[in-house]
Amino acid sequence: MPPASPGPPASPGPASRPSPSQPPEPTAAPPIRVAAVDDHPVVLYGLAGQLAAIDDIDLLLTAQTVEALLADPVMPVDVVLLDLDLGPKTDVARNIHRITAAGPKIVVFSVSAAPRTVREAMKAGAAGYVQKREGIDELVGAIRATAAGGGWVSRQLAFLLYTDDSPDRPELSEKEREALRLYAQGLPMKTVARRMGIGTETAKQYIDRVRFKYRRVGREAGTKVDLYRRAVEDGHLPSQGSDGQG
Repeated sequence: MPPASPGPPASPGPASRPSPSQPPEPTAAPPIRVAAVDDHPVVLYGLAGQLAAIDDIDLLLTAQTVEALLADPVMPVDVVLLDLDLGPKTDVARNIHRITAAGPKIVVFSVSAAPRTVREAMKAGAAGYVQKREGIDELVGAIRATAAGGGWVSRQLAFLLYTDDSPDRPELSEKEREALRLYAQGLPMKTVARRMGIGTETAKQYIDRVRFKYRRVGREAGTKVDLYRRAVEDGHLPSQGSDGQG
């Protein structure tokens, strides 16, 4: 029997296609670069130990004086934790101005909770304020909020500021406080008026009065950013990022 003839060649299967390319993995944001200035080495040691466990924060530099901080080649960092009392003849406002002029934002890390001290530090340019007796979560929240461009005052400090009757804290009426809270959060004047159930011109008059009262005690309030900072400093608004606030 003759051998069976070979069958037709097998038809080629469907052309293989390359698998669609996978989207690139999102790159993680770089850690927040942090430095700390305190004249007590044990405080710096403790900060280093606590912040070492926080993935998105790198404490790169510790110093006992502002001069040593500014001279270090690691500078500028993103955020500096600054103790207010660095020894005799400490000039808080000058220290804050020198550091912010070099680029970093400042979170004050101090034992003091005196409302006037808090306001003076914020007025000089500090973006956040944390007491040393508060927990690490409070400090981490302040660092993150400040690095993101916001500010930070804890709820406890905000309450002390709100109930303070120092001469440099203007006395606002209930309506003025309400208008300030709404407007300083970024709402347009028409929305402020609608929320308050008043006319736009009346809402504007409330804000004008608030600005006048702050200027009268020597605290700038000419812009909406100024008003936001005054509202945080005086406890009328929570800090950005504090306790779920955006």
